[in-house]
Amino acid sequence: MLYLNMTSNAKLGKVILNNISQFEISESIMEMSNTAKITIPRAYTLAKGSGKEGILDYLHVGDKVTLSAGYYRDDFNDVALEFTGFIREIESDIPLVIHCDDETHWLRQNSNTNSYKDVTLKQLLTDIIKPPLTFECPDLKLGRFMIDNESSFQVLQRIKSDYSLYSRLQNGHLKVNLRDIVNGTDIKDVHTYVLNPPSTSSGSGGYYTKKNELKFKRKEDYKLHVKVTSMDKNGKKVTVDVGNKDKGASLIQFTYPGKMTEAELRPIAESIYNKRCYNGYTGTITGFGLPRTHAGDALVIDDQTEPDRAGKYLIEKVVVTYDEGSGFSRKNTLSYRID
Repeated sequence: MLYLNMTSNAKLGKVILNNISQFEISESIMEMSNTAKITIPRAYTLAKGSGKEGILDYLHVGDKVTLSAGYYRDDFNDVALEFTGFIREIESDIPLVIHCDDETHWLRQNSNTNSYKDVTLKQLLTDIIKPPLTFECPDLKLGRFMIDNESSFQVLQRIKSDYSLYSRLQNGHLKVNLRDIVNGTDIKDVHTYVLNPPSTSSGSGGYYTKKNELKFKRKEDYKLHVKVTSMDKNGKKVTVDVGNKDKGASLIQFTYPGKMTEAELRPIAESIYNKRCYNGYTGTITGFGLPRTHAGDALVIDDQTEPDRAGKYLIEKVVVTYDEGSGFSRKNTLSYRID
C-alpha cells in the first residue's frame, strides 16, 4: 500500500471536510456500538459570504456523521464508507476532537420503565426496540426483570452483563444472541494476511501486514477455567466447570438464561473451552487500510515460513486509524480459531 495515495473525507451535519488529518474507529463484537474519534485543527475555518467563521459555529451534538477513506492513484481508486453515526461530544481543547457513536445513538435517547414477573427476551425487545429498527433473538426466558427509567441502550447493556446476551446493531437491525455462537459458516467476509513472505514473492492472494504481534500457542499451553451457570426447571442453580481449576488459571464465567439441566450446560461449557484452547495464533496483527477487515469477519493467517500454522480466526476487535503522518491501518485482535 506504500505506493498508493491516501484520501479521506468526513461529513458532519452540513459540514464537509476533505482529506481530514486524523480519525480513529473502534469496533468490537463484545460491544454493542462502534465509536469514532475525529481530530481536526481548531483553527479550521469555513467561508461564509465575504467573511470566515469557525467550524464550531456549524457543529452540534446529534449531527449525523459519515467517514470515508481509502487509496487512489491514476489507475486505482478504492474509497469506501468506514463509519456512520452521530456526534456525541465536541471537546473544547486544541486540536478539536469530536467523539461519535454509531446507530446506537438513538437507543441512548429514550427512557423505559416497566416491571415483568416472567418475561421472554422477545417480549422485552419488542417493548424497548421500536420501528423503524428491527431485531432478531433466540427464544429465551429471562424471568423477573425490572426497568427503572433506563434507555434501551442501558437495558441491552444489562442483559449483556446478567445473561451473556450480546447485541450488535447494524443497518437498522439489532441481533441479540448468546456469546460464543459464531462458527465458520456464519461469517460472510473472509480476508487473508500473508506472514513471512519470501523476498521474491509476487503475492499469494493475500495482503501483507504492517505489524505482527501474534503469538503461536498450543492447546496444552492454556490455563483456562470455564464456569457456566443457569437455573433448572425448579429454580435451582446449576453450575458446570470445565478446564484447569488451578489457582493461576484464567476464569471465564457465563450465566445462561432459560431453564437448563447440567447435561444441557456441559456441551456449552466444553464448546467455550475448546474455542479458546487451540493450536494457533493469539494476539493482534495490524494491516493497511485494505483489506477492510471488521469485527466479526474472519481472518486467514497464511504463514509462508511455517505453512502448518496457517488458520482461520474470528476477528474480535478492529481499530481503524487514519493519520496523515503514520498512514491508514487496521489493528485486528483475534478471538479464536474457527477452522
